[in-house]
Amino acid sequence: MISKHLKLAWRNLWKSKTTAAISVIGLSVGIACFLLLGTYLLNELRFDRFHQYADRIALVTAGIKSPNDTEMRYMGVTPTAVAPTLGDRFPEVEKAARVYQRGAMTVRHGERLFNEPDIIYADSTFFGILTYPFIAGDPRTALNQPQSVVLTAAMAKKYFSDENPIGQTILLDEKPWQVTGVVQSPPAHTRLSFSAVLSYTTLERSHNLIWHSGSDITFLLLKNATDFQTVQRQADALVKQRFAEQIKSTYIADYRLNIEKLSDVHLHSKAAGTGNIAYLYILGGIAIGLLLIACINFTNLVTARSAERTQEIGVKKVLGAERGLLFRQFLFESAFAVFIAIMLGLLLAMVALPLFNRYVGMDISMLHWLDVRFYTGIATLFILLSLVAGGWPALVLSAFKPIHVLKGKVTNTRSGGKLRKGLVVFQFCISILFVVCTVIAGSQLHYIQTKDTGLNRSQVVVLDGSSLPVKTIETFKNELLGQTGIQGVTASYHSPVNVTGRYAIMGADGKESDFALSVTAIPIEKDFVPVFDIQLLAGSNLTDADVERSNLDDDDRREYAFIINELAAQTMGWSAEDALGKWINLNGREGRVKAVAANFNFASLHEEVKPIVLFPDYAWFGKLFIKTTDGTSITHTLKTIESTWKAVNPNKPFDYHFLDQEYEALYQQEAQTAKVLNIFALVTILVAAMGLFGLAAFTAQQRVKEIGIRKVLGASVIGIVRMLSADFVKLVLIAAVIASPIAWWMMNTWLADFAYRIAIEWWMFGLAALFALVVAVLTVSSQAIKAAVANPVDSLRDE
Repeated sequence: MISKHLKLAWRNLWKSKTTAAISVIGLSVGIACFLLLGTYLLNELRFDRFHQYADRIALVTAGIKSPNDTEMRYMGVTPTAVAPTLGDRFPEVEKAARVYQRGAMTVRHGERLFNEPDIIYADSTFFGILTYPFIAGDPRTALNQPQSVVLTAAMAKKYFSDENPIGQTILLDEKPWQVTGVVQSPPAHTRLSFSAVLSYTTLERSHNLIWHSGSDITFLLLKNATDFQTVQRQADALVKQRFAEQIKSTYIADYRLNIEKLSDVHLHSKAAGTGNIAYLYILGGIAIGLLLIACINFTNLVTARSAERTQEIGVKKVLGAERGLLFRQFLFESAFAVFIAIMLGLLLAMVALPLFNRYVGMDISMLHWLDVRFYTGIATLFILLSLVAGGWPALVLSAFKPIHVLKGKVTNTRSGGKLRKGLVVFQFCISILFVVCTVIAGSQLHYIQTKDTGLNRSQVVVLDGSSLPVKTIETFKNELLGQTGIQGVTASYHSPVNVTGRYAIMGADGKESDFALSVTAIPIEKDFVPVFDIQLLAGSNLTDADVERSNLDDDDRREYAFIINELAAQTMGWSAEDALGKWINLNGREGRVKAVAANFNFASLHEEVKPIVLFPDYAWFGKLFIKTTDGTSITHTLKTIESTWKAVNPNKPFDYHFLDQEYEALYQQEAQTAKVLNIFALVTILVAAMGLFGLAAFTAQQRVKEIGIRKVLGASVIGIVRMLSADFVKLVLIAAVIASPIAWWMMNTWLADFAYRIAIEWWMFGLAALFALVVAVLTVSSQAIKAAVANPVDSLRDE
């Protein structure tokens, strides 16, 4: 029986090759898109769930609120004392570990010399909490001794090839470190990426339990998965006791340690989250919407072919075929088509995944495809699609009355017609929704990329200066200045497009003794302001004398020159001119305001501009910036910078990037979402057009005799095309009316996350509706013209 059904299914598919191909291809495209997006969503949802004790690992984050703050400011780092204190005092904590993100370091082994990013320091308990699989070495003792390093497998292969690296020495920033372990490289779905782990005990800070500043990531391993709330209550009590004096003196209004479950951090943490749950909802909606449209498209096309098989159904029923048998036959045929579509969808997804990753800039892993649960899901999808996409056509076809079908009187029922039209409206509603979202997301991304943020970041080359002495940086700067193509050179602690330093002004001229203002601050080299074209509203730029006074060893004579932004001055009740010469205390650094700068964005445009203080501090610079001139060859300028770099820093590789790349990285998720919307909005429209093609073919077939009569009575081809197209144009317009308010609400909610955003305008909805309307008219017209130019004699022959 199955072989008979299989032969009939293949014969009927082959008989209507064009329609069958469109239905199967449409469904396979929908399945492929669903698999691609579903795999991405699963990768996002499984962040940091691969650790052996994932349900017991906590990340400790911090929140601080100054008296002038309206809400808590969150940080993903904590003071160095947090991990040892919580680990010793709280019986619910089994282990605690600190991680200090060092960043890039120069690694040398033999003749190999590279800048390696993502170097971290970690306590000896680190690998007992985060269970990255070890290839060589003992995770319990690998970080016990100073100057110990654990390499990732990729880094070990890079420097040692096939040699055993355990016990060998490698130079990091020209200092010897002994390799004590090799661990598998962290997967993409983790918030803590590293290429090497150095022993935290090597750092002097490991012995100083500091509470007044935070720069460590703190992990806890709890004894039970139910202890999170208990540890949180104990942490609240500890903080209340530890910071009682600061809170009493109003230096801070509130301070909090947050005990967060590590597996929830990526999507839900305000302090350390690297993902956005809203984008997962958007992409999940796209995946489900595309699959639904593909099912509707398949259903409509199968139904459209029903008119061609009415005689077959009538004959079979006259010969005694029961409705149940016919239902099973047509359901089997639909299931056969669905099976082919799923196989093609799987193949298409496998082929498209590398291209999709490259275009969108994602790193979607196919590891889920190796899980038995994936194939269970595919089987469930097959059953559901067979029932949903094939069940209704099977019911419709098997219900035809033989007396009617043999007389050619099969007509579309009113309820069936309404349902099909409703499905088309639903298809185009989703399609127009996606197109509107694409237009608005693209406009917002363009606005972000082109907005004047108050500092000039174009043509700025960025180098790593974290391991260079300040004198070397000054030599490098002096060698470059005056070279062709070089406009300026400067340095700072942070990147100017993402300053994260949390400070407080704890006293100022004319303020009460308990005055405190929470600010962002950044140590800078003296030419920072002119290199980035930051506008000064009052005062003047830093000088060598300002730098010299800030570096004096004598505390009584040391004096800082501060540059504050206009918002900081206004918050303290000063105009730009009044602020000049005012004394302020910035976390113990005392000095006077040298200048007031116009407000500029120093963080993501998700946030409003906040008060910021710039001050000279030559103790350490993390980044070097070389401003190149317009009109010169960037290739030649880079060669100049490289030759100067190698002359001054022969032991450090020349690795560079542009500041614009750092700025764009702040909006990586927005760019990825916009690209996904671009792809799948187009796919959605095309698949919806296939569904409309099916309904147009069905309608034209049902009205073939009406069209023949109209032609005999003198109706023109244009008139018939207009008549057949009018109903479908109405359906698309109805879909536009329904989709527009939904799209407005969704995107208005999305844009609310930006402090600086575009306005949603009417033309965005009009453009999406027009695009869908043009696609619909072109699709329907192809079938309408075919029906209108047909010979009426052929359609009226049976009458």
